Amino acid sequence: MSSLLTSPCFFFITDGTQRHQRTLWRLVGSMVRLAVELGLHHDPRRQGSTFSPEECELRINLWWIVMIHDRGTSVLLGRPLAIAQEDFDTPQPTVGLTVSEHFVDSKKLTDVQADIINSLYRPAPQSTEEFTRHAQRILLSMTNFAKDLPPGYAPYFDGTQEWPEERKAKLARELTMDIGLTYLKYGIARLLLLRAMFTNKDIVDWVKFKALDDGEC
Repeated sequence: MSSLLTSPCFFFITDGTQRHQRTLWRLVGSMVRLAVELGLHHDPRRQGSTFSPEECELRINLWWIVMIHDRGTSVLLGRPLAIAQEDFDTPQPTVGLTVSEHFVDSKKLTDVQADIINSLYRPAPQSTEEFTRHAQRILLSMTNFAKDLPPGYAPYFDGTQEWPEERKAKLARELTMDIGLTYLKYGIARLLLLRAMFTNKDIVDWVKFKALDDGEC
């Protein structure tokens, strides 16, 4: 089983950046604890008339900004999450004047990242059957995530191999920041999943190749 400390992104961090790793880890951990202290991990809509609709939206968005940083830092540094999924009930943000489409998509991707880290990179040993069950669930959630995206995302997930070069160039020119960032984070999550599977010698080949096939873009 792969160690969490050998996440794919971990290899890109050199010895000279250890101090920055520790600083980032502590800052993000402090940010999560402060958010919990402020009660952002609770659904503000369930607290009667304590918060106005605008305040509810702000608290929800702030919490997910914190979660995006926490999950992203865990992926980058190969370390556990600061807070588990079951320890908060703050709802998903919605697209509006204050948040972008990518921000909403990021929430869904943080759930996938958290599931991968907790299920496949955890230090406790697990059987091949259990590992495979987790991997198949995560594969399904990633497939469903891609299917639920707006139509504009389809070419980036369905592939453009049969497209003429002019059409490919046009697609590249029209790439928006929302689509680009979402696709990048999806790719990082997929790499995390595939690396965990391909470094596990107990996983049969057909499961590994199915993971490649299901995630091929």
